[in-house]
Amino acid sequence: MTGFQAEGRQKKSVMESKVTKLWNRDFSLVIIGQIISIFGNMVLSFALPLFILDISGSPALFGLVLGLPYISLLIMSPIGGILADRLRKQRIMFWLDVATTIIIVLYMIVSGFVSAVVPLVIVKLLALNAIQGMYIPAVQASIPLLVPGNKLTFGNAAASIVNSISAMAGMAIAGLLYGRFGLFPILVISAGCFAMTAVMDAFIRIPFKKQDASGGIAHIIKSDISLSVRFSIKEKPILAKGAVVIFLIILQLSSILIVGLPVLITEHLGFGMEFVGINQSIMMVGGLAGGIVAGMMGMKLTVTRALLFLTAGSLFIAPIGLVFLIDTAVMTSYIILTVSGALVFFGVQLFNVAAITFVQQETPTELVGKVMSVILVLPFLAQALGQMLYGTLFESFAAMPWAIIFITSALSAIISYYSYAYFRKKMTQSRTSALTRQ
Repeated sequence: MTGFQAEGRQKKSVMESKVTKLWNRDFSLVIIGQIISIFGNMVLSFALPLFILDISGSPALFGLVLGLPYISLLIMSPIGGILADRLRKQRIMFWLDVATTIIIVLYMIVSGFVSAVVPLVIVKLLALNAIQGMYIPAVQASIPLLVPGNKLTFGNAAASIVNSISAMAGMAIAGLLYGRFGLFPILVISAGCFAMTAVMDAFIRIPFKKQDASGGIAHIIKSDISLSVRFSIKEKPILAKGAVVIFLIILQLSSILIVGLPVLITEHLGFGMEFVGINQSIMMVGGLAGGIVAGMMGMKLTVTRALLFLTAGSLFIAPIGLVFLIDTAVMTSYIILTVSGALVFFGVQLFNVAAITFVQQETPTELVGKVMSVILVLPFLAQALGQMLYGTLFESFAAMPWAIIFITSALSAIISYYSYAYFRKKMTQSRTSALTRQ
């Protein structure tokens, strides 16, 4: 165990000692709820931008519809972190799932009377992302309270695995349903999933310690955000450095896969939306494998080891560029594109599990929600900027997509490797300091 991990463990709440097994009642309910809600969210979030790409044929507009709604996620994530630490987390999840169900039903009603499709879709995604910005910190802050401290990596890996399975199934079903029946069945399924999750939320029990709430809402928000930023930058600067690494990786790797592959499949290979759904689902298999491997490695999965996997994953995106540089059969191109995407997602998901566990271990329990939400602002910003950027790039350089892919692969590999060197150096110094003090 590193010095960073040991110090973080000492700060954890005594509540952890009360949890003796991983698959206890409440953690199981949270995980099952995640399976259902992520499936419902992915079905809808995957289908709406594809709907815009389908009717417009514009990669730039596709990237805009994907990226612009992240504005609400950026704004609401820090607020969600504050709420997660100050309110009962199960109540937050319950009311947010109820609100999502209502929003989807309202969209189904309003869409029949509005002809401005693109603005309506953007407004819809803005609302969903605002809710996700508050929902994600509540779930992530709950995991350290619901699993034993020595099984935190396994708990995060379990959450990662079910997220990948749900996302994979959601993408596949969304692609198939949209290709055959259009958007309406997807809306119905999504609303049903969130309604079902809300019912489950009502039965979850998460330990809660009331914090001081004097000074008014504005003062609390300012104070809590300042506290989490100060902790991440001054007390634990390695957390801030890690957030920057995540920002750069998501800006490139995640964005090029989420925006670039659907564009390449539909606009360059000439396949329909069903093939996009299959492609994205198989990529999620790579993410699923990454989560499984992370769970098998347990506490042996350090950030440095995860960065080595991420470096390898960055290189696996290069074959996609070769497909469009040399003359390759269409189906062969599709297979290479899909397999490469799955390998990249493997490395990304492994790193995600390691990074989330590291932050949770290094942060006192009463600050986890706030710190996670502030750190998550950078990945959300990266997704917004990256998806709009790559949408524009793939439209502007439609004749040479291979150039975009090669540059992205090289930059991501360089960033991942140098990040590995930095974290390895800092953790070695931390271990040396800990031994010296002893």
